[in-house]
Amino acid sequence: MKRFLVVLILVGVVAMFAWALSREQTLASPLVGQPAPAFSMPLYAADSTVTLEKLRGTPVVLNFWASWCLSCRDEARVLEAGWQRYGPGVAFVGIAVNDDEGPAEDFIRRYGKTYHLGSDVDGSVAVDYGLYGVPETFFIGRDGTILSRHIGPLTTADLQQRIAELETGTVGESGGDPSRVQPLSIEGS
Repeated sequence: MKRFLVVLILVGVVAMFAWALSREQTLASPLVGQPAPAFSMPLYAADSTVTLEKLRGTPVVLNFWASWCLSCRDEARVLEAGWQRYGPGVAFVGIAVNDDEGPAEDFIRRYGKTYHLGSDVDGSVAVDYGLYGVPETFFIGRDGTILSRHIGPLTTADLQQRIAELETGTVGESGGDPSRVQPLSIEGS
């Protein structure tokens, strides 16, 4: 009887743990509808920084990525095409997370990325935005409010829909494909 009770408790603990992990990947974000956390980020291509404050008044597509992330490769050209189509009326910012400078810069060159790209050197921006993994993208309105969040790689259709919401200042539903997000590890990639 003791063994049965121990096994039953163990199964219950495992079931609760599995449920908790599945909830971690939900699309909802407590940040949607709230002011976006401020950040300052050194840029790869220039000897300068970009801050959220400098972008105030312009809608922002804030994408978290990494060179080691396979799904990030899928969306790299989508984001660059979006920048070419909508920029500079819509600011595109890419933040490399848990990445080394050399591989990140190689990724930028390989995919021809030309918008604001830098690194979350100490991981604080990822923490402030409650990042689960990469890729994740936040859409920030002109007034600095997070209008929506997309987890997983963006498609052209996803990006077009989110840009339309940005331009009208509409708070949208969070969306995406959590199965295509590469979770961040505490120790790095």
